[in-house]
Amino acid sequence: MISLAPLITSQNRDGGWGSQPGRVSSTEITALATLALGRLDTPDARLSAADGVRWLSDRQHDDGGWPVSARVSDATWATSLAVLALDALGGGPDAAVRGARWLLRRTPRRPGFAMSLLNRLAPEAASVRLNWDLKGWPWVEECAAFVEPTCYAVLALKRLRRHLPGAGATERIHEAEGMVYDRMCVDGGWNYGNSVVLGAQLAPYADVTAIALLALAEHRARDANQRSLRVLRAMLDRVDSGLALAWSVLCLSAYGEDVTPLRARLLAGYARTAFLGETKVLALALLALSGGAETFQT
Repeated sequence: MISLAPLITSQNRDGGWGSQPGRVSSTEITALATLALGRLDTPDARLSAADGVRWLSDRQHDDGGWPVSARVSDATWATSLAVLALDALGGGPDAAVRGARWLLRRTPRRPGFAMSLLNRLAPEAASVRLNWDLKGWPWVEECAAFVEPTCYAVLALKRLRRHLPGAGATERIHEAEGMVYDRMCVDGGWNYGNSVVLGAQLAPYADVTAIALLALAEHRARDANQRSLRVLRAMLDRVDSGLALAWSVLCLSAYGEDVTPLRARLLAGYARTAFLGETKVLALALLALSGGAETFQT
């Protein structure tokens, strides 16, 4: 098994976690570490998770969003993970709902007039192949949408939609799901941005594919999901990173697949490298090994 001690002892005095021990606390890492420890029934884990919840609660902006860290003033994509953590661990439903409403107000940058005209009149001449009308979420304000932050927002809003009356949240989720499908690589799976650039088909990545499939798990029977699952399984034959394995265990568990071999590989990877001290990977591995897929399901 993976020891809890490295994650607990790497917690900063302020209650958060950084990317590695001693690094400044960040919303992304704190949310994932808190989610992982909050599922474990030991006194040390419960105490550490409670401190993580307090760190997240204290750093929410008045408008509902969260910054990447205390060193950054603007709220960003990390809001989605904070919402997931607070909702899953009972860290205050009002805070999670305010975070979800912040997400609903965010939209990516739209293409300029020339790009919009080119995409409508001669899409084959555009440098990227995508539907600009489908809105996802960017990493930061005033930027284009990307697959990964969009998937995190979809997962957060699906968990919170029971608290979001009206059709707005459902419509936004459906549109964002459409954007993720639109960005799918030609043969299945996802990379960070687009599927085709300057006429070249881009390859998918295992971690992003697993995150996207997790966000789209409600549509598991769709051909796009099934093709992407096959692509993910094929990638896992040659990909052995802790990040990819952890997200894949979470994803494939949500799809009801046997993840015993992947869990064994994840444990073996930790035994070899201790994930090079990366707090994010350690937290995701603990979450995956403790059945944490339900954290991302509604």
